Amino acid sequence: MYRNKQEKRWARNGSPFVMKGVDIMIEKIKSLSLPIILKYQKILVSVEHVNEYGIDIIRITIDDPASFDIDIDDVASINEEILDLVNDYLPDGYYLEVTTVGIERELKTDEDLEKALQKYIYLKTYEKIESAFNQKEMYGYLESYTVDTININKSKTKLVTIEKSKIAKIRLAVKF
Repeated sequence: MYRNKQEKRWARNGSPFVMKGVDIMIEKIKSLSLPIILKYQKILVSVEHVNEYGIDIIRITIDDPASFDIDIDDVASINEEILDLVNDYLPDGYYLEVTTVGIERELKTDEDLEKALQKYIYLKTYEKIESAFNQKEMYGYLESYTVDTININKSKTKLVTIEKSKIAKIRLAVKF
C-alpha cells in the first residue's frame, strides 16, 4: 500500500527523480546533436518530446547567437546530419524535427533586446500608455533600451518610452 497520495502518483506516473525512457533518449539525442549544431555556429535552445495530432516528435530548437537570422538551408542540413546520427535511437513512429525559435520570437533578455535594436517589434502592456495614444498594444522599431525602459519609434516623428515593468509581452514582428 502507499503511504500517501504522492507515492501513489509516483507509482502510476513514475517518480520525477528517476529518468524515464523518453528522457534518456532526449539526453542521448542532445549529446549527439550538440557538436553538429556547434559546427554550424548555432546554439541549442532545447530538445523536447512533443505529441502533435497523435504523432510523437523529438523537436530540437536552435538559434543563431549573433543575430536572429538563420538560413533555412542550414536548418535542413543540421536536420539531415542529426538524423543520420540519431536515427538508431528514435523508436518506430517517432519523427525528428529541427526548428528555430521563430520569426516572431519573444524578446526575453537584454541580449535579445540588443540583437533586436532597429528591428520592427510588437509590444503589449498591462495598461494603456498615455504617450502612445492610450494604447496597450503597439508596433514600431526598437530604438533603444535601458535597465528600466524601452524606446519605440512608432512613426517617423513619434518616439515612445515605456517602463519595462509595464510590458506584458515584447516580440519581433513582421511588417507587411
